[in-house]
Amino acid sequence: MKLPRFAPLTGIVYVVLFFLGIFVISGDTPDSDESAAKIISFYNDHQGGQIAAGILVALAAIFLAYFAVALRNYLREGGDGGDFFPTVAMVGGIVAVAGLFLAIAVHAALIDGADSHIAPGAIVALNSLDNWDFFAFAAPLAIMLFGVAASVIRTGAALPKWLGWVAGVLGVLFFAGPFGFFAFMLTGIWIIVASIVMYQRGADTTATA
Repeated sequence: MKLPRFAPLTGIVYVVLFFLGIFVISGDTPDSDESAAKIISFYNDHQGGQIAAGILVALAAIFLAYFAVALRNYLREGGDGGDFFPTVAMVGGIVAVAGLFLAIAVHAALIDGADSHIAPGAIVALNSLDNWDFFAFAAPLAIMLFGVAASVIRTGAALPKWLGWVAGVLGVLFFAGPFGFFAFMLTGIWIIVASIVMYQRGADTTATA
């Protein structure tokens, strides 16, 4: 099946929406060791912005799902190793999408809990979950990167070899303690570059045809 022309660019949309939602609109939320009173005060004072951030991240998750499918199709068409590794890449992306929606649900519960003045212990617990649910969507991206690396390096998928090696290194760094967050940030850049490469090669194929 032919890959839709603009499908690879959904990766760029995902990165932009996620960055805006998390780092621009949501900003610095309370740490896990903050008091219930401070957590409640923060979310009541910034309720509108936190809701907007959640909406942007939800939209980002939708575009990540499209990108994961586009990535799998692109890797499958370009390589000679069958569907296995491209499917591993797609599964990693889709699990990351599920993790993003889980994180949104926890964040929404935190916003609602602050507005409803639930028990202090409950609001502290929700805030702690909100600070640690990063792993629910970040770690699966490592699976996606490992699938890409194997598809490119072992089976000759159409992405440049260096992108495959970078994907493998980033995947390892996700599990290297304090480097995990930096690996996640660099994965956003990797997705943008891969999206552009996939789009350009698709345009060249169309022009040739």
